[in-house]
Amino acid sequence: MLNIEEKTALYRCISRQFPDAGLYRASRVGEWLHTNGYLLNEMGYESFRGFAEDFPEMFDFQDDNNNEFIEIKKWQEGENKMYDISNHPADNFFGTANIILNDDIIEITQRSLYALTKILGNGLSVQQMKQLVYEKFDEAKQDNKLIFFGEKYTFPLGYCPDGLLVNGIITKNISPVGKSLYFSFDKTQIYRYSGETEKRTMPFSANGFSAGVPAQDKETIRDLLISNFECDRPIHMASISKFLTDHGINRMKYGYFKMKDLLAELDFLKLDEVTLGGVPQVMVTIASDGAPRAFEYVEKKVPIPAGKLSDFCNLPSKPMTILENFITEKGFRTEHFRLIEELNEDFDAARQAGKVRSFETKLIFPCRYLKDDGTNVELTLKPSAYEGRAWFLYYVDAVVREKSRTQISPKKQLESFAFLGSWSNFLSELAAKAVDEEWDFSETPRRYQILIQYIKYTFSRLVRENKVCVSSDRHFAAFNTGLADNHYDDIYACFLPNDSGDTEWKFAGFCTAASGGLGKQLVDCFNPLPQPASYFKSTEDLYFDHTKQIHTDFEHIIITNINRLPLQFLYDQFFDNDEAKSKVEQIREATDKLLKKSLYEELKTLILNNSRLFVRIQNRLKDSIELAKKRVRWNYKTAIPSYFPKRDTMSLMLPLALMDEITPDVALVVELTRSGSYQGQTILTLSQAYIDARLVCRMTDDWLSPREIFDTEEDISSGDDDVNEID
Repeated sequence: MLNIEEKTALYRCISRQFPDAGLYRASRVGEWLHTNGYLLNEMGYESFRGFAEDFPEMFDFQDDNNNEFIEIKKWQEGENKMYDISNHPADNFFGTANIILNDDIIEITQRSLYALTKILGNGLSVQQMKQLVYEKFDEAKQDNKLIFFGEKYTFPLGYCPDGLLVNGIITKNISPVGKSLYFSFDKTQIYRYSGETEKRTMPFSANGFSAGVPAQDKETIRDLLISNFECDRPIHMASISKFLTDHGINRMKYGYFKMKDLLAELDFLKLDEVTLGGVPQVMVTIASDGAPRAFEYVEKKVPIPAGKLSDFCNLPSKPMTILENFITEKGFRTEHFRLIEELNEDFDAARQAGKVRSFETKLIFPCRYLKDDGTNVELTLKPSAYEGRAWFLYYVDAVVREKSRTQISPKKQLESFAFLGSWSNFLSELAAKAVDEEWDFSETPRRYQILIQYIKYTFSRLVRENKVCVSSDRHFAAFNTGLADNHYDDIYACFLPNDSGDTEWKFAGFCTAASGGLGKQLVDCFNPLPQPASYFKSTEDLYFDHTKQIHTDFEHIIITNINRLPLQFLYDQFFDNDEAKSKVEQIREATDKLLKKSLYEELKTLILNNSRLFVRIQNRLKDSIELAKKRVRWNYKTAIPSYFPKRDTMSLMLPLALMDEITPDVALVVELTRSGSYQGQTILTLSQAYIDARLVCRMTDDWLSPREIFDTEEDISSGDDDVNEID
């Protein structure tokens, strides 16, 4: 029996890790006790259950969870019981042929039924579609076509207009809320297309281009720019070009092939070519008095800290382990503390030699160890949000890359390869030719914000795989977009030589093989035809092994990417901290991006200074991860593959439901490590997750659908180096 002193000590130990009342995994509680030196056998107990039953004031096992979860009491009233699949309401009939579907036992969402009517093209209402599902299920039972395999029933629903079969799927509902069974379907992803292809027209008459910009039009352009941009300071030409295009200023109307040539004609603008972060760019200055202003653009430099690297820079275990593993693979041996001294020496040598370079807010310097190509391994430092040292080691670059790929970022490679014309025309033409698909998120105007990311990073992947094809006489080039038209023929992007301009090629149009002039030219130039991008090297890239552990970087998720967590979720975790709740309310009401960013930084500091808040969020995330693993166990398609172009790596994304246990709020990105476990790298908003996942394949509606994602541009571009950003 535990005495009062022992119970008090145990209470204090457990409350450090589990400060709130609720249901937790018994294994996690046991591991925490073991970690803190409380060994069951030394305390006189043969099992954890026996120990818990001896401490009823604090612990309680629920009879319906098979000892998997334990309730921790004492901190607040009430219970928060979780659902456990080992004692499921459908266990007594699931897997048998006696199953009878009805509205009392199965969850069939309106969204699934509506999607089914579109795919099957039968014109039924949602209620009629539900009745048809029941009828098809009964027919499958009678005709011995009802299959039970892999813990799910599968039965045929019908054929879509293009001939592919659509199957209904019945599984146990893993959610503690709702009915015991759940309906989904194996979609063909084929939709009938009724739109008309937008014809591309030239913006000039048969008599040729108009000559120059008339004085009246110059005045109109000047008034537009002065009204919307700050004068007498450099602005990226891309911002100016997009603004003018959006307001109907067509460069080809005035006889200019490139917007840069049009801007150079305007005497109230000054163009300067500069290098920012190693990338050549054009900056435009608008003169407030109508005359050009000379300026010298100076790239902002980050001050290089003085002193030893280890004195001002945190050296986290993750990047240090990467560096140590690299050194070991090269046949060298060095102790951890000796390696720190080497890095101190290398940073000092780089500083004296002027080899510490800044990029945005980062500092990059070479160390003594060499890559396979003979160049130095480079280390990247970033400002730290933690108290103490002002910097931390963020990234170890030990990867050999081709020079052409290090000079141009993946999202810029397509534009560097060819002149595309207006992005709006380019994307609308591709969308019109391809099988109908959602290329924008819910309730957003048609901007093709998904498609533009898809085509940019698809091209980048094709460059890596050497699949961008150029004819032997260099008179024709093409690549496979990875999309298909309504006849399921591959769509190719075609290019002709660019006789004027900075790129070798210019966009000629989209085609399918042997169709039209471009299609015939494509077949004439290439055999085999350009191949689509491929992403999978093994089945481990496609399937999540739920038996393997996930080691999650909670600091990166909770602190670095706190702005990706739902505000209401954060507010709920701060129920006993008025200051933190107030910060969430201020963030919710803020409209200025800089103010919102500042408020998030203040919230990070609050959490860092209050371990109780951090642990509370961490525990809620852990529970959500466990639920996500269960979802994958029942439906392997829940783990969605995604591709990360900057690192050329494959990941899997799991849905994390934080507000309730049904609707995902964010996606957890996991990568398989060399040791065989998973590393939980970061979280993404659903819009970020969809953009990364769409590179690999078209999505099902299991949990990641653009129709269900309400995004803002800030959601998509607010990340650091975790995601592919919208331009």
